Amino acid sequence: MMAERSLEIERILDFVSTNRNSYASIAVCRRALDPGLEQVTRETVDELRNYLLQAPDAEIDAYYSVVM
Repeated sequence: MMAERSLEIERILDFVSTNRNSYASIAVCRRALDPGLEQVTRETVDELRNYLLQAPDAEIDAYYSVVM
């Protein structure tokens, strides 16, 4: 279960960092970090990583379903 969670987190972060301007990336970052977020930066991805490491499994699954 832990390996699957780590894999999902890495895939979310890979998607967000590769597709910073996509609706899915912005939606995930707004939901996780800041509803007023206008763009995803490298710092945003770092903040998202820190957030996801502490987030509940259900939240990780929800973000994963948005980006995959």
